Amino acid sequence: MHVEFLLEEPSSEAALNQLLPRLLLADDTWRCVPHRGKDALLLRLPALLKTYASRLPHEPGLRVVILMDADADCRKVKAELEKLVAAAHLLTKTTAPAHVPFRVLTRLAVSELEAWFLGDREAIQAAYPRVHAHHFKGLNRDPDAITDTWETLHRVLQKGGYYLTTKAKVEWSENIAQHLMPGRNESPSFHYFCAGLAALR
Repeated sequence: MHVEFLLEEPSSEAALNQLLPRLLLADDTWRCVPHRGKDALLLRLPALLKTYASRLPHEPGLRVVILMDADADCRKVKAELEKLVAAAHLLTKTTAPAHVPFRVLTRLAVSELEAWFLGDREAIQAAYPRVHAHHFKGLNRDPDAITDTWETLHRVLQKGGYYLTTKAKVEWSENIAQHLMPGRNESPSFHYFCAGLAALR
């Protein structure tokens, strides 16, 4: 299986390059295609999906995953993605009838990718050892319920003495993702992503 990931930003690529060796089989391959934000990805999606629609009949091992931040409105973003895929005459996990294989997956990080990191506090502490348990005090145990997700992660890291004057989303994505353990992650959207990836086979 070869999976092409259409991504909103480079920090998602940094995280997936660490995660995918643990989520895919040893002989699977992948390619990440990051964009400069949600608007850039949405603008390019119709043309990209049209290209995939022409490739998929001739490449039986090819799969496509679209991963985007949900931001404020999960249902609206999901519906928009599904509409774009349907316009290219492709089936997703959501639209495929029972027992009909699908080769395109749309998934959201709720509300942002950083929720996946906040869902595994041990991974954050492994990547940044000066971050301690009390630095998470007052945070919702469901990271997908946190609306200012990257800002929250940045504040936690700053409490540990990291990134005091700057933010470094790509760097912290790479550092934390290498320690993420799916079994202990508390982010529902992370588990939906993992389950969807497994169902692509």
